[in-house]
Amino acid sequence: MKKYATWLMATATIGIGIWVGSSFVTISSASSQLGSADDPVVTKSYVDQQIQKALGGSSSSSAGNTNNSNSGTKNNTPTTPVTPPVSTAPTPTTTPSATSSPTITTKVVEIRPGKKLIAAAGTEVIIRTGKAVVYSSEKNGILDLTAGSEMGGSQAIPNNHLLLFPRDGRGVEVALTQGYNATVLVIGDYKIQ
Repeated sequence: MKKYATWLMATATIGIGIWVGSSFVTISSASSQLGSADDPVVTKSYVDQQIQKALGGSSSSSAGNTNNSNSGTKNNTPTTPVTPPVSTAPTPTTTPSATSSPTITTKVVEIRPGKKLIAAAGTEVIIRTGKAVVYSSEKNGILDLTAGSEMGGSQAIPNNHLLLFPRDGRGVEVALTQGYNATVLVIGDYKIQ
């Protein structure tokens, strides 16, 4: 008897679930009928008319180049092209300013052991190969944008992490004890010390 009640309950639950689910589908599909006020159907000719109105042309010229029959063939009558009105507003002229923005350079740099790459403010660096540490004369260091953290002085820099130097005087240093160079991708200004 207990087994029979369990099967009956499971069947009733599934049946009620199907009924409720189908009623939600019916309600949602009724509210978004294609072509209703909530979801209007727009034809190409209507869009063409609105574009011509927005460009300042007449809507009657674009109506002549469509065929409203259901035969599927196009109307081959030539139409005169509609050109938008010419603006008489003066065009702004740009004058060269005394302060031009510097060009951003991207370079691949080899840093020898014992040398430092000192980056300018806003420079981005990626350590590609080798081992390097943060060089900073202050307690604050550089930003590791890949990890989303700040790195202090003498902290090891992981390879392939994008580093941002917020101020001048901070950089990347390769330890003198390391026997090989570090390859670094630099985006911005820098100097080697």
